[in-house]
Amino acid sequence: MNLLPIPPGMETEAFVMDSGALRDVPELVRRCFQSRRPWIVADENTWRAAGSALFDILKTAGLDPHEPFIFPAVPMIHADNALTPRLTDAMPFDCVPVSVGGGTINDLVKRASAVTRHRYLCVPTASSVDGYTSYGAAMTDNGLKKTLPCLAPLAVAADTDVLKAAPAPMAASGFADLAAKVAGGADWVIADELGIEPIRADVWELVQKDLRKWISDPADIGAIFLGLAATGYSMQMYRESRPASGAEHMISHLWEMENLEFNGIPVSHGFKVGIGTLASTALMEWLFNGHDAAWARANARPPRTEQERRAEVEALLSRGCYGAKTGEIAMGKFLAGEALTARRELIFAHWDALAKRTAECLIPFDTLKAMFRAASCPVAPAEIGLDAAQFKHGILAAQLIRNRYTILDVLDELGLLREAADAVMLLMTGQP
Repeated sequence: MNLLPIPPGMETEAFVMDSGALRDVPELVRRCFQSRRPWIVADENTWRAAGSALFDILKTAGLDPHEPFIFPAVPMIHADNALTPRLTDAMPFDCVPVSVGGGTINDLVKRASAVTRHRYLCVPTASSVDGYTSYGAAMTDNGLKKTLPCLAPLAVAADTDVLKAAPAPMAASGFADLAAKVAGGADWVIADELGIEPIRADVWELVQKDLRKWISDPADIGAIFLGLAATGYSMQMYRESRPASGAEHMISHLWEMENLEFNGIPVSHGFKVGIGTLASTALMEWLFNGHDAAWARANARPPRTEQERRAEVEALLSRGCYGAKTGEIAMGKFLAGEALTARRELIFAHWDALAKRTAECLIPFDTLKAMFRAASCPVAPAEIGLDAAQFKHGILAAQLIRNRYTILDVLDELGLLREAADAVMLLMTGQP
């Protein structure tokens, strides 16, 4: 059993990654779960990919697995907290929940395990997301995409044969999700430079130190999965998703709440995040590479009144699919009067440092676009079913949905978000 090292203090106690690692699951059940009876949760696709074989392995090992819970492949399920009761009601007493699947199955099992106070075992079937080893489950809850508190898996068994056999778009999705940590890191740099959310060095190092190495070869499934796992560990350490996401994920979450589809198929998390990453990168380059503090001071828009901001928020959320609390979150971030003046002066005073530090952190837009193209990731909004209007709306409205300081907040507080969104829309869609 190829047990890989885990940073100290993690909720995850065992991580196996190897060819044929499904065969190691019985030993993990004995070692970490006192030989309790496993209960596999999968969908029809992941049952065929790994669940059926794992069920037979567990039976042969004498662990007497419970009858599995298998979601249908069609219609495709989403990570929605409304599904949690289906699993909690079906979960056998004192079992070992075993998630066999991608990010959706993992998040559903993670949440159900948290509600029932079980620890669970994760068997990923694709290197598609960073959530396998993370603290928290990224789910829709009453319409709002958020991270619900949940313990990470106690053990992970990643069979590289299974990961390599996954559909190519799933691997590409994982590459995009991992590459998003570049722009997400730059957003944390912004919050750090302005004294809003200081960078925690050990968490930063875990994600950023080897990030460019992990994404240097999109065909290296093992390296990509290790990078995604490390990102999950960082969220365990930080107890929040800041180390793994910034504006690019907020943009993606907005499109997810809009049920974005392309050719009738829901767009993967990683592909939405990839387009969000390109947009976020372009926003930072437009602001900090293209303009100096004097220009920003001269062109900052007059402050809005609370009434004007409330009307703007209501218009941006008029589709009504973003959850009941989104408006409250948006207005809770709103600065006016002396508070806004002070924030603007802080941004102007730190402009050169913000420009330098974000440039050092980012991969330039054109380079990143070429990397995504080489990894078979979408690079244009239309490639994931977005027209220019919905793409621009995503940039404008994403700032509303989470109390996390990013480039979107800098632009909004300067009154330049719409101008920047127009520039990025022209860059990425060719439409003004």
